[in-house]
Amino acid sequence: INYFDAGYAPPTNTTFALNLDAAQTPYTQQDAFVLRVGVQGYAVPDDQRPDANLYFVIDVSGSMDGGNRLGAVKSSLEALIRSLRPTDTIGIVVYGSNGRVLLQPTPVAQADRILSAINQLRPDGSTNAVEGLRLGYDMANANFDPNRINRIILCSDGVANVGITDPQGILETVREQAIEGINLTTVGFGMGNYNDVLMEQLANDG
Repeated sequence: INYFDAGYAPPTNTTFALNLDAAQTPYTQQDAFVLRVGVQGYAVPDDQRPDANLYFVIDVSGSMDGGNRLGAVKSSLEALIRSLRPTDTIGIVVYGSNGRVLLQPTPVAQADRILSAINQLRPDGSTNAVEGLRLGYDMANANFDPNRINRIILCSDGVANVGITDPQGILETVREQAIEGINLTTVGFGMGNYNDVLMEQLANDG
């Protein structure tokens, strides 16, 4: 699967549109064809998107030091801040051996304060994912607004080795919170020991 801008027109009345192209391939037998499947999602106009409360739960354990994983997290967050509205809010929780609140919910209008917190991210300790997620959900619940997008965004390599490491213990919390209107997105970083199975389970249930 390759990602690039193929210039597909966004659908106007459906969630996503499929674009199919087929051509005979010159590299194999004559009756062989290549089929390209393009998926284009519906683009929500900016003026129709509710304001967002986004709570980042960031893995700063020692494993995030490898391959510049944490550096990629910081670059991604800095790019995101520039694309959000001044009325959106950002909160940040980090976890290594223990979880802690790095930034209480802050309007994007105070971007310098948010970027300063992002620049403080340093790899350290083991990986207590459950404690980090619970702190993130505590923050999201305390600031829940039914008229806004309320979302946890987990940035991690998916490795959990301290605290509750059984996926079911983590997934139960995620499912309960999704029912209450706080959704979860997972963004995976790294190769090798990156646990894509856990990250996918969390995203599916959240």
